[in-house]
Amino acid sequence: MQKNILFLVTGMTPQIITETLYALAVDSENSDKWVPTEIHVLTTAKGKIQIRSRLFNDGIFEQFLKDFHLSNIRFDDSTVHVISYQGKELEDLKTLDDNELAANETCRLIKLFTEDDNSKLHVSIAGGRKTMGFYAGYALSLYGRAQDSMSHVLVSEEFEFASNFYYPTPYEHYVGKYNSQERLNAQHAKVFLANIPFVRLRHALPDTHPLKMDGYQFSDVVEQINQSNQNLSLEIDFTHKYIRVNRGEQVNIPPRELAMLMWFADNKVKGKSGIKAPTGKAKGENSAAENQIIEELTADYLKHYDDLKGSETSIVVNKEFFDSTKSKLKKHLEKKLGVELAARILPKQNGRSMPFYLPIESEYITIKDNFKDRLVSIQ
Repeated sequence: MQKNILFLVTGMTPQIITETLYALAVDSENSDKWVPTEIHVLTTAKGKIQIRSRLFNDGIFEQFLKDFHLSNIRFDDSTVHVISYQGKELEDLKTLDDNELAANETCRLIKLFTEDDNSKLHVSIAGGRKTMGFYAGYALSLYGRAQDSMSHVLVSEEFEFASNFYYPTPYEHYVGKYNSQERLNAQHAKVFLANIPFVRLRHALPDTHPLKMDGYQFSDVVEQINQSNQNLSLEIDFTHKYIRVNRGEQVNIPPRELAMLMWFADNKVKGKSGIKAPTGKAKGENSAAENQIIEELTADYLKHYDDLKGSETSIVVNKEFFDSTKSKLKKHLEKKLGVELAARILPKQNGRSMPFYLPIESEYITIKDNFKDRLVSIQ
């Protein structure tokens, strides 16, 4: 069954919800009407009180449905989401940490709503703090699909701050004009829906990008991306089998992939031009010259790998092994560090047939290796 999901961010003005619903589903000037099957709102604790008091308890939302003969729209306490920290609902967004929580929850919800192929999502950025609207639009740009849309809603100027105005009624209904004794007929109000185009980045992000994976907070991914644009340092602790980027958290790496990274780092620190990838196929199907290169590469790689796993005679650094281990290293680092940051420490080459090298200056590489008496620390 097709689901039409309306998602809004709101603060102390729940009118945004009914005004947006009117513009999408009812307004006679809207030739492409869209009726949601469920409405989800992200707000604060104070905002939830306003929604519950005015739209639910006072019967405004129920009256809206009756006025325009709408039904089967799910909107209740279960679809009102409150920004929280450690189980406590936030009263308002006042600090940087509060706004970070809002960003994380906005992205989590929009990611969740766009995972269902049988859904269409419409995001309204009209309500709440300006930062909430920005995060909602940004999240839709990251996760939005072809069928998803975004809007902002405005009402005629004289009704913008009118007391007890929620939508243009299909009958005479008078509301108080802001800062005036004058009464306004809500039947004459106009609601303007501004559809906002946005860049869809969903398919530009690889499936391994943290923004597409569970367990990653939006703020953490932003930090990863920001780090990828800074000067970068790499520490390899070969003894304890982990790396650290920009003095961050330890990232454990499997032995074969760690040995390859160590191989490239050692090569870079010693001022060599890089490591030329083997060509051909498995040993025995190559020329004598290719076999000689494979033997030299294998011996060079095993200098590092044997320290981790002991002597293993089955490893041959041919094209298949080289490409496979480099690919596994790439996937592992992208999962742990993010695509952007991983790209800055993965072996690269400047063209086909050129050597692979580590794209980090040697002065920013620290290698700790207690297996041998060769602590290399250049900083």
